[in-house]
Amino acid sequence: MKIKPMKGKAASEEAITTLEAELGCRLSDSFRVFLRAHDGAKPEANVFKIGDKNESGVNRFIPADEIWEERAHIEDFPQEKAYPVARDGSGNYVFIDEDRNGAVFFWDHELPEQPIELAANFSDFLDLLEPFDIKSIKLRPGQVKRAWIDPDFLKRLKK
Repeated sequence: MKIKPMKGKAASEEAITTLEAELGCRLSDSFRVFLRAHDGAKPEANVFKIGDKNESGVNRFIPADEIWEERAHIEDFPQEKAYPVARDGSGNYVFIDEDRNGAVFFWDHELPEQPIELAANFSDFLDLLEPFDIKSIKLRPGQVKRAWIDPDFLKRLKK
């Protein structure tokens, strides 16, 4: 894993078995290992590729005791034996599908019927996460035509 998960804790065996009972399936081994060390962790700034053109990043890994409830609130969630394991900053999810041998997918809330496979398992997904550095963003002159800033946020910046 190239990024550091912070503020996570070990999930209890009870939390893991309760989640498995709610889902009606055993959690992937690589995800179980992660939960036993980093349940609910917030990773350092990161980025992962979605196909050839898009990127996202994990803001938070969903704690085991919140996954079932989180899944219930997601409209049009794709699969019966799938469960969200992480969120990005735009309302999208990374999920594991146990019907597909624990493969990891990206679920875009604007294109819910088209999840994109990211990795064969959760361990491989963690290897896709790269540290993100804002200085790596290079804009060409004239590339940004205009930007909107929330007026309330702007007031805080001026203080």
